[in-house]
Amino acid sequence: MNSKLSLALVGLCLPLSVAAADGEQQEDWLDTLLTELGSSETINVEDGIDWGVLPGPFVNPEQGFGFGVAAVGLYAPGDWVETTPYSTLSVKSYVSTSGSYGLGVENRTYLKGDTLRILADGWISHAPGYYWGIGRKAAEQSGNKTKQEAQILKLSPKVSYQFLPETYFTFGWDFQQVTDQESDGPVLSGSALDDSTSSGALFTLEYDSRDFEPNPEKGRLLSLEWVTYREALGSDFDYDRVTLNYREYLRVSSQSIVAWEVYGQGVTGDIPWYAYSELGSDKRMRGYYVGQYRDRYQLSTQIEWRHQFNTRHGMVAWVGAGNIARDADRLFGETWLPTAGLGYRFAFKPRINVRFDFGVGKDSSGFYFHINEAF
Repeated sequence: MNSKLSLALVGLCLPLSVAAADGEQQEDWLDTLLTELGSSETINVEDGIDWGVLPGPFVNPEQGFGFGVAAVGLYAPGDWVETTPYSTLSVKSYVSTSGSYGLGVENRTYLKGDTLRILADGWISHAPGYYWGIGRKAAEQSGNKTKQEAQILKLSPKVSYQFLPETYFTFGWDFQQVTDQESDGPVLSGSALDDSTSSGALFTLEYDSRDFEPNPEKGRLLSLEWVTYREALGSDFDYDRVTLNYREYLRVSSQSIVAWEVYGQGVTGDIPWYAYSELGSDKRMRGYYVGQYRDRYQLSTQIEWRHQFNTRHGMVAWVGAGNIARDADRLFGETWLPTAGLGYRFAFKPRINVRFDFGVGKDSSGFYFHINEAF
C-alpha cells in the first residue's frame, strides 16, 4: 500500500480573526502561533533553508485518525536566479489509529536555471490496511475485504536533465521492499506474504512548463514514464510499469485557476500484489480507499477549480472519473467510477499550501489533509 503522510494544523481551517485596538489591527493568538511555526508571507533563504513546521491531526480512509509533524523547507542553491523555482525539502513523520507509522524525506533541487533537477524520495513505514483482490469485481465484493499489514521501505532517487526548452529526460531507480507481511484472510495468503523486493530502472521523458511544481499557476505537463523491474537489478519479480500523465493549468481570472489532468498506467509481467495499478489516493480519485480498486491498467481524469480569496485563504472544487481493467481495451467496457469534492486552502508560505479536501466516490468518501496541491 502506498502510505502518504496527511498533515494539517486544525487552526488553519478556521478564519483568522483580527482584533482592533485604538484603531489599529493587532495580531491574534493564531497568527502568533503560525509565525512561531514558520508561517510567513515572504520567503527568506539568506541564511540557508527557510523552514516551517506543521504539526497536526489527519484522517483518511486508509489510516484512520492520526497525528503527524512535517518540517518543510525552501532553499536556493548557489547558482539560483529569480527565474528558477525555489528548491524544497520536506521531512515528515506520522502515527495513526490503524497502527500505521512512518518517516519520510522528499527533496526537489533545481540547478543551473532549472536545466538540472535532483529529485529524491525515501519512506519507511508500517502500513496496516485492507486488500480486496485484483479487478473491479473483486473490489466491489465486501466479503473479499482482508486486513493486511507490512513493513515497507521505499527509495526513489532521480536526475532530470533539460535537453530542449522545457523538455526533460529523467533517469533513476525505483526500489520497494516489503517485509513482515500478515493477512487475516485467504484472499491474500501463501507465497504472496513472503518478504519481497521490487527494484527497477526508471526512465522518463517529459515536457514541463509549470511555473512551480508544488502549486502551479500556469503551464503544462506531458510525461511518459517507464520503470523496468528485473532480477539483474535486485528485484524478486520481472515486470514493467508505464505511466502517462497530462496536466494543464489555466488562469481564468486574477483569483481563479482551472487545472485538469488525464492519468493512465499499465503494469505487465510477473507482478507482486502490491505493485498493481491502484485507483484512489490523495492526488486523484479522492474519496476511494487506496488499493481497493487495483488491476493491470487504469485510466482517470479530473478537473479542479482553484479560487484564492486573499493571500492566505482559498478553496477548490473538483469532479472526475476513472476505471481499472485487466486489459487496456476494457477500460471503457464499464461505467466509470465517479469522484467529486470540495477543499479549503491555507497558504502557510508563499505558494506552499496546506489543503483540506473532502472527496466522495462510489459508496465511499474521505477527508484529506496534506501539504501542496493534489496535482
